[in-house]
Amino acid sequence: MSDNPLETSSETEESRMPLWEHLDELRGGLIRSLIVIALGFVVAYAYAERIMWFLEQPILGLLPAGEGLYYTGLTDKFMTYLKVSFLSAILLVSPYLLYEVWRFVSPGLLRNEKRFMVPFLFLGSFSFFAGLAFAFYLVIPIGYEFLLNFGSPTEKAIITLNSYFSLTLKLMLAMGLVFELPVVLMLLGKFGIIDAHFLAKHRRYAFLICSVVAAVATPTPDAVTMLIVLIPLYTLYELGVVGVRLVNPGHGPSAD
Repeated sequence: MSDNPLETSSETEESRMPLWEHLDELRGGLIRSLIVIALGFVVAYAYAERIMWFLEQPILGLLPAGEGLYYTGLTDKFMTYLKVSFLSAILLVSPYLLYEVWRFVSPGLLRNEKRFMVPFLFLGSFSFFAGLAFAFYLVIPIGYEFLLNFGSPTEKAIITLNSYFSLTLKLMLAMGLVFELPVVLMLLGKFGIIDAHFLAKHRRYAFLICSVVAAVATPTPDAVTMLIVLIPLYTLYELGVVGVRLVNPGHGPSAD
């Protein structure tokens, strides 16, 4: 907040818009976003086969040579291509979607809040994509290898497109959201909702919650895969504590 009350009041008055203007701006933003998503979908669908091949690599590398994924329903393959193309389009145009969010909320923010939101949106995007990569290159290969090797070697898996992509996309989305933890904590700290002292004081509860999330998010019940998720997740919490201390330094030192 600005130290000058007159400046703060002036900024607030300038940023205030009638309700109908807010609704009109929201409608325009939604229409533009849908158009951009549709264009992104066209591009993603043109490369759908390559995208599908790339996303199938973790499981294809674990299956016997010559084996692949199966589909049992006549429309299963087509619907899976549509689903993957749509989600790929959302990721492709996500920078523009974040810009539309920024454009809508910026009139209600003060000057110093606007300066904070720009790096926040960038950091949030980076963290989400880092979570996707972490799931795809580490959690999924290790977890799926455990599942395929579990039980008797005489039991053979018939893995369908639906089951594979449903689980894989959910895991990637979950890890992407989990990696937003430090960004969310920094945002709450910036607006004074939490502080580093509070987060550090409740570390033991944070570790317990992280353990539960890791157990739920991992596709396998083995301890190795759970630790692979738990360690980065709790590290993200500690990074959030540091981040909150940086954006909200007005509180005392943290307590253990």
